[in-house]
Parts: sequence; C-alpha cells; structure tokens
Amino acid sequence: MNKTTEPTLAELTETAIKILRRNNKGIFLFVEGGRIDHGHHDNRVQFALDETVQLSEAVKRAAGLLSQDDTLIVVTADHAHVMSINGYSNRGHDILGISRNTDTNKAPYMTLSYTNGPGFYNLTGNGVRPDVTKLQNFGK
Repeated sequence: MNKTTEPTLAELTETAIKILRRNNKGIFLFVEGGRIDHGHHDNRVQFALDETVQLSEAVKRAAGLLSQDDTLIVVTADHAHVMSINGYSNRGHDILGISRNTDTNKAPYMTLSYTNGPGFYNLTGNGVRPDVTKLQNFGK
C-alpha cells in the first residue's frame, strides 16, 4: 500500500458513511479487513497485525461518526489462524523477531509464530525444526 496515494481503511469508511448518510431511510455498510487473512496465509505476522490495527481504526472512525442510539456495529472474523508466543523472551524484545533462544538442536525460531495452517513451519522429516533465518521468505 502506498500511504501517500491510497486511502486508509478508516478514510474509506468515513467517506462511505458520509455518502450513505444522504439516504434518510438508514444505511448498511460492510467494511472488511480482508488483508489480515492475506498476511496470515503468507506467514507475514507483522503485515497481518498492521492490517488488524487498520481495521480497528476503521471501526473507531465509524463509531465516532455514527449515533450510538441507532447504530449496530458488528466486528467478526471468518476464521482464525493460531499464533503462539515461543521461548522466554525478555521484556522489550521484538515479538516479531527471532527469539533470543534456540531449540535443543541450536536452531533459531521466531518469538511469534504460527502453530498450524499455511504459515506453519513443519518439522523436517527427522523431527528437526528448520532454521527460519534460512527459509526463502524469511523477513519478507
């Protein structure tokens, strides 16, 4: 996303509400944070979390523009992706980075990682965790 040329989800939500308000019979607006799932499917934790924040900002903007007396805001997800906080990282450690620890085979692992689904890093055939820093899409 180009932040200088593309509107945020909150900005799109605000514009949609302003346009739809012209109808005095009420409105229905569906706003989706669809890129959250894209991040999860590509094992891009930071992207998925950033997109979640964008959805939260859109909900906040909508709530600020609409009356609580006659507005229902529903936030839901179509499914989930299981993430786990691994190891024993110290306070202040980058949760999106590599753990300061290694496993019993001295392989580094991510502090926050997927425990199932498309982004899950499966053990190799001999039960050894792959070195995440050597994976093709590491850090992307």
